Amino acid sequence: MEVKESYRVLELEIGASRAEVDAAYCRLLERWHPGRAAANGPEAVRDAQRKIEAINDAYNTLSVIAPVSAKPASPPPAAPPASASPAAPPPSVPPSSVTTPPSGNKPRLAPLSVGQPDLKSPPPRPPPAETWAARSGSASGVTTPPTPVPPAAPPPAKSPPPAPSPASPPAATPPAAVAPATGAPPEPEVSVPDFPEAKSSAFVERLKGWMEIYDKLCPVGTARRKYAHVVIAGTVIVLLLLGKCAFSSHSKHAREPDPKTTGRLVVKSNLPNVAVEAKLVPAPDDGTNARFSGSIDQPLAGLPPGKYAVTARSEGWPEVHGDVSVDAGHASELALNFTGGSLRLDTDPTGATVRQADVVLGKTPLVIPQLPPGECQLFLEYPSWPVMSFKATITENVESTATVRLPHGKLTVESSPPGATVLSGKRPLGQTPLTLERFPAGTKKLTLQSKDFPAVEVTVTVEDGGEAKVHPSLGTGFPTLDPVALLHDVWIPDNATDSAPPFEGLSGPSAPQNGIIKNLDRKRLYEYWLRKRYCFTGTVKAFARSDGTLEFVEQPSKYSRYRVLVKFSPEARNDQGLIAQLTKGATFSFYGRLSAVEEPHWPSKVITFEFSSVEPLP
Repeated sequence: MEVKESYRVLELEIGASRAEVDAAYCRLLERWHPGRAAANGPEAVRDAQRKIEAINDAYNTLSVIAPVSAKPASPPPAAPPASASPAAPPPSVPPSSVTTPPSGNKPRLAPLSVGQPDLKSPPPRPPPAETWAARSGSASGVTTPPTPVPPAAPPPAKSPPPAPSPASPPAATPPAAVAPATGAPPEPEVSVPDFPEAKSSAFVERLKGWMEIYDKLCPVGTARRKYAHVVIAGTVIVLLLLGKCAFSSHSKHAREPDPKTTGRLVVKSNLPNVAVEAKLVPAPDDGTNARFSGSIDQPLAGLPPGKYAVTARSEGWPEVHGDVSVDAGHASELALNFTGGSLRLDTDPTGATVRQADVVLGKTPLVIPQLPPGECQLFLEYPSWPVMSFKATITENVESTATVRLPHGKLTVESSPPGATVLSGKRPLGQTPLTLERFPAGTKKLTLQSKDFPAVEVTVTVEDGGEAKVHPSLGTGFPTLDPVALLHDVWIPDNATDSAPPFEGLSGPSAPQNGIIKNLDRKRLYEYWLRKRYCFTGTVKAFARSDGTLEFVEQPSKYSRYRVLVKFSPEARNDQGLIAQLTKGATFSFYGRLSAVEEPHWPSKVITFEFSSVEPLP
């Protein structure tokens, strides 16, 4: 704070002596003490606290530069009228409410007295001398003091006090004080405020004792002091939780009815999972309407004596009602049984799982002993069949009979060659040839699997009560050979010099049978095309029955003309039905192994594709 502003705040003329500064400082602290403004509300207290801060800043500035003796001047300005202060000082407030710490520290305000309505500060408590000394030494430069309030000023030093200035009037002389040994200016002596109403309170006395114990257990400046508030807060929370649990337990026991003045009711039934409700039937002159809920085989306790109307409920069943009287100190028992009918159920085919809502009742043939009267909906589940809904009419005390037909037909599966495994989805049905007398009606996809053959899928449609038959050829799973695509993949064009191409493939498994290599990459042909099975369809040119050779009509391509030769096995040559199909110009389909691709002798330009292990396709 600037010097001129400091003189203005302390209401002094420029050049006032140190004694005048001390006197004005003490006078203004007493005038603006927050305890005097407590009666005017929190806002007045905050204004007083801001005023005290300005007074402290002004005093710290002038206490350093003020001369020991001032120039001749007029007496210090008189105190402002009472209306300028936040509130009139109460008679019980002592003339001084601050204490002055060692030189260099700002004076600390004493906390407000206990009982003031809008303040939360604890009541004043003089701590031990060693505690206050530790606090004063560590609070340099801090305006707001830590509670509790320190005692009076420290004892005077051995050096004699400075003589008062002759120019200062007697009224401006500060309270007796001595300068510290270090040569610091004298400090005003401020006493601890005295609040009779707080000292007379037993609570304040106990609080003082607790704070003294706290200071001893947790000295200022130690790590124990730093975390003590956390430990105290945790302890308080634990104690509150324990108290709540004890209160809840006590309340629970308090709510338990007296078994001597109330009764109990046990309801039994012939069905599980039954909900029970007991309603007290009030007397003609009594408007009491008490209801108690529970389940079977579990007693309803705490029932006032009287007559009760009891209702039993179970999902899907009509309610059952009954009356019972409950006496004090006794247990009453009531049986409420549900009346229904039974159902003897069978399916075609048998073995279907019967389900009612989410409850599985068993597999057909099945007798269901307890069903609610009226229309009852059941669900039938069978492997590979869709879930089927079935409604049965149930009569009380009567056993009904029903047979449900699951839509199905007959299915026959054959394959060429036989021995393939037939699967419906992932469930195996058997191996070909296979006949299923009860196959679910509708359209299904079947998968046939066999060694050395790719999997083949067939679609079959079975009508309810009908018969279906399929005879797939496993060879249809092989890829179809495209000779043009083969030539495009392995073709090596002629070079411009008409020189012979490299003679790769003349030896080894990729070597041609006729020893001719002109435009075919024999290595690639062997690795990617030969020794594999393909399907092929072409036009018959000629069939030699003597050696079983079938020749197809030559076909052109942009690389070379080509033809396909087929070698039949001896068994196939004797198949008259097969021989009848091999007429000239007929279209014939087969699958077999591509055994050779040969380039022609000069001057022929027809490449030959040879197949072995051939089987006809339907």
